[in-house]
Amino acid sequence: MQRRIIVAVILLAAILVGIRVPMVARDFDTVVTAASFEAARADHTSLRAFLQRMPKGGDLHTHLWGAVYAERFIAWATAQGLCVERATTSLTQPPCDKSRGTLPASEARRDQQLYDRLVDAFSMRAFLPTTAVPTGHDQFFATFDKFGAAAGPEFVAMMLNQLRQYQAESVQYVEVMTSFDCAGDRDKFRTAISDKADDAARLAALQASGLEQCVATNRRELIAALADIKKQLSCEQTNAEPACNVTFRLIAQILRDMPLDDVYIQTALAAALIRVEPQVVALNFVQPEDDLIARRDYSRHMQIIRFLAKDVPVALHAGELWIGLVPPPDLAFHIREAIEIGGARRIGHGVALAFERDTAGLLAEMRARPVVVEINLTSNDVILGVRGKDHPLPAYLAAGVPVVISTDDAGVSRINLTNEYFRAARDYGLDYRTLKAIARNALTYSFLDEAQKRRELGRLDRASAEFERSVAGGRSRWQNAVALITAALNPAEW
Repeated sequence: MQRRIIVAVILLAAILVGIRVPMVARDFDTVVTAASFEAARADHTSLRAFLQRMPKGGDLHTHLWGAVYAERFIAWATAQGLCVERATTSLTQPPCDKSRGTLPASEARRDQQLYDRLVDAFSMRAFLPTTAVPTGHDQFFATFDKFGAAAGPEFVAMMLNQLRQYQAESVQYVEVMTSFDCAGDRDKFRTAISDKADDAARLAALQASGLEQCVATNRRELIAALADIKKQLSCEQTNAEPACNVTFRLIAQILRDMPLDDVYIQTALAAALIRVEPQVVALNFVQPEDDLIARRDYSRHMQIIRFLAKDVPVALHAGELWIGLVPPPDLAFHIREAIEIGGARRIGHGVALAFERDTAGLLAEMRARPVVVEINLTSNDVILGVRGKDHPLPAYLAAGVPVVISTDDAGVSRINLTNEYFRAARDYGLDYRTLKAIARNALTYSFLDEAQKRRELGRLDRASAEFERSVAGGRSRWQNAVALITAALNPAEW
């Protein structure tokens, strides 16, 4: 009897395998690629190499200034003739005067010690807490003022740098946060709205004071910069650089740690620019969410967005906070207000999820709308100290809330998008199919129009199919046969 049972079980298993193998084989390349990914999981060198090649869709949360590595800023500072202020390790405008503690930035190209000091000051490299800079949070946000003098004039160069980098790591689309402004009109705009009590009157005053002309100036400068980018990449020539294949759009960022009138003016400009310039697809509020003004005015900021940007796409930094960084009441409402008042379609970070009032209800609302979460693992680690089981990525995935993986400030953090996919696989056990779906999310939930999304999704499907064929073709027939049988026996595949 026992022998018959064993034989019956073996026959049943054989039948099941015989049925399942042809079914699984229909996705042969995907099945084999997923098996190759699992085989590489224990070997971080192989896993990184796999993810470097894997098509990753897009990066939806990246700040242009923060994306560039410190070494680039040093080179540009040299070319611009900038100075280094020794006391603060910051770039400043000339003239340089060694007797007053400033020296030419060009000296860093001949002085390794100075060069290393600048790289460390402009990034999180080798950061160690000191009395002056006690946290990674403080170091991270201080870097922007240190290299800002070099970044300001280099929009085109920074974009070229980033497009080439994304192309090199199999990323086809990016939405880059950058600032727009009419510096010469600031005082005039502030005066125009200073005595206006309601948002409608404030907007009318801005429009009467030349907001349309400010928008036109920004648009004209942007169009010229975009043409320069295409020219430098030879995008319309037969020798076009591969980086021409990286589609990009811009998100207008608003500095939230400023007086309310300035925030209102920036938001009005951003919303107006989005309406007339297809390359600018959304707006976002930036700067530390825990800063005094950002905390104090948070709810008012959401009301400003609701009034000024009700007809344009919005993505917002929200919940980039943690227990101890701010008082508990500040943790309890930022994500919800960004969605329900600010109208955010995407949330950047969302780390403070666990501290929100009615977390389960908020997750259900985010799943239903849907609201996408831009996950920035390294950024959350170095700024907030949130990593591993403290991070809400598993909670968002378990609740069915769509997520994308992004870089935030790759240059300051000294990472790239491949590294963030690697962290997701290493720290949270995400498998190949999950990462592939997340890569697709980056296009599905981009701010492209529907026709553009279809084109980009088609590109991603073709790139993924080619990648999987390449992976499958690099393995032996025996390895692929084992992968198919294993998948056929795996209940998760059923």
